[in-house]
Amino acid sequence: MLRRVILAWFIGLFLAGNIGSQTLKQQMNNMFGEVLNLELSPGKHGEHFLPAKVATSLALINSLNNFIGTSIASFPLSSSTAGVTFDFSTGKPVQTSTSFGPMFSERAQTVGSGRINMGFNFTYINFTRIRGISLPDLRLTFTHQDVLQPGLGDSPNEFDTIDFYMKMDIAAAVMAVYFTYGITDRLDLGLAIPFTNVQLKTDPFARMNSYTWVSNDSANHYYGGTTTEPALTKSPTAINDDATGIGDIAIRAKYNFVRDKKVDFAAMLEYRLATGNADNFLGAGYSVLRTSLIGSKIIGDFAPHLNVAYWKKFTKLGRDEIEFILGYDQKIAEWLTLAIDFMGRMELGDPVESLQFPSSVNIKYTVGSTAYVNPVSLTNLPNYSNDNTVSGLFGFKLKLKESFLVMTNVFVPLNHAGLQADVVPTVGMEFSF
Repeated sequence: MLRRVILAWFIGLFLAGNIGSQTLKQQMNNMFGEVLNLELSPGKHGEHFLPAKVATSLALINSLNNFIGTSIASFPLSSSTAGVTFDFSTGKPVQTSTSFGPMFSERAQTVGSGRINMGFNFTYINFTRIRGISLPDLRLTFTHQDVLQPGLGDSPNEFDTIDFYMKMDIAAAVMAVYFTYGITDRLDLGLAIPFTNVQLKTDPFARMNSYTWVSNDSANHYYGGTTTEPALTKSPTAINDDATGIGDIAIRAKYNFVRDKKVDFAAMLEYRLATGNADNFLGAGYSVLRTSLIGSKIIGDFAPHLNVAYWKKFTKLGRDEIEFILGYDQKIAEWLTLAIDFMGRMELGDPVESLQFPSSVNIKYTVGSTAYVNPVSLTNLPNYSNDNTVSGLFGFKLKLKESFLVMTNVFVPLNHAGLQADVVPTVGMEFSF
């Protein structure tokens, strides 16, 4: 994995995405096609689950693309704050910090006029669950086409359903290169370029729940065999592929408009370009403007900070977000700083219907004069109206020599919203001159 990501440094500018003939998203769509196209079923029955592919699998693909792409694209790339900051307003450099700063959050101090802060970090994200459900256990259920009167249940065929388990494994490795330059003593401009490798593996399994076979000893829908001896399970073609390329590039500007007060303040704009290939989950598929207000104060060796940011997404396929980051960095020794942050993101507005996972449908039937309703859950995912996330960040910065830092950090989700890993480790290096 590491060698692949390092290779992306050299080829990422020219190969943004998968080298193969099909994107990861196309391969997932083909996998659904194999499950729902029952070619061996008699007559026209083999086409009766295809409308479910259009309605349900496309909704799932859009939802997964949103979860995967945005989870990778919106992950913090780096802090623009240098580990050691200076004030040049008197004509001589005066160090304005004792600790080496936060990992991914911001403090109000700028790097200093004419100074450069640059570095890179490597982050590995092994996604393990979505809304608290283990990825290998994610289940989807597809229902039959409504063939007679509106509403399922007036034909025996409409009781047949397909349970589908993708048994999915998703991992992403992100190498982020970042650069910040002090235009003035108060204004910084910066750039962050992520090179990303996404791996997707599936071991899919489908099971036909054949009411027609159980009730009549003759199956109308099956994957193989005959109507009286049907094969009701199928293992579609597995996916084991990856894609490498540039992710969503971030352009930054930070202005420190209040300093030497009880609290220092800065404003920051970060514009993320839609440079990552969304069909390979390398980017969100749309540009984002992140506007932040930063408050911080250096009190001896202790430096608390608060960041409040608004994520404006230039798309109809995503919801704007508000982000809060509260934390501090603490000098432990002349060569060591501890950094701790708590991060929360809240989605705004109503859910985007096309990105909602399907919930359930009702199959209605009558026995004698009594009407019954059989609810069928289309997925085992909780039907959340939002995916507000809370995470904790914990790390260290070590000074190996003057203006050269090594950093390590772990990112730990604190709730079950969204697509998440158990722990996200980051290591990196930073230079200032």
